[in-house]
Formats: sequence, C-alpha cells, structure tokens
Amino acid sequence: MTVTLVVDGAVHEVPGEVRDGSVLVTPEGLHAATGWALEPEGLCRGDVCIPRYRLADALADALVDVAGVGAVLGRAVAVEPAASIAVLAGAPDDLGATITSGDAPAFTLPDLDGNPVALSDFAGRKKLLLAWSSW
Repeated sequence: MTVTLVVDGAVHEVPGEVRDGSVLVTPEGLHAATGWALEPEGLCRGDVCIPRYRLADALADALVDVAGVGAVLGRAVAVEPAASIAVLAGAPDDLGATITSGDAPAFTLPDLDGNPVALSDFAGRKKLLLAWSSW
C-alpha cells in the first residue's frame, strides 16, 4: 500500500499504511520524502542525528509514524487516515525566519466570485492582509 506524504509543499507517494488512526511509512519512504534516514544510531540527515531513544513513539514495527517524526523534529503534522495522507509542516527555524522578515509567503486564494487571486498579483503595491474565522 502507498500513502501520500506532503513535505514542504511537495507531494510524495511512499510505501506505508494506515494503522489505528496513524499514517505509517517505511524508513525508505521517509528518507525519499524528507531526507531523514533511519540509521542504527537514530534518525539522521547530514551531520544531524536524533538518538533512537527519542524515537520510541515514532517507531511501529518496521514502519515510522509520521506524527511521531513530526513531534521529534518540532514540526506540525496534519494527518487524515481515511485518505491515507499526512502533511509535515516546514521546519520551525525556516518559518520563524519568514515571520521575522515580515515577508508573506506566496499564496493564491479565491475571491468572492471564485476567481483565483495571488498575492503576487499586487507586487509593488501596499497590501493589507486580514484573516478572519467564524470560530
């Protein structure tokens, strides 16, 4: 079975399964999507390794729980088991730098008539972004 893993906006179809409301992926699938490899010493990417003892909640048999990996990496995770999809948010340091800089990320949303409007459509002009929710 495959699951959909969205990392930093890129969509990856990786080997895995949904079990007890968790989206689980193979270590190879996690590495292909995130660059983090499950090594004997822990979860590693480049010179950085998270020790195995911190991964206890992220390991399920031969699979890796995406939510558990997100917790260990300090990344937010959204999981929809019914659709076999997990979304791993960007690294907090990257998000923090974006917020500190005051630059809004690129995005496109529909206007009231359903037409797509991108933030870049207003390049070079002052903008006021207003977020509202009924809850």
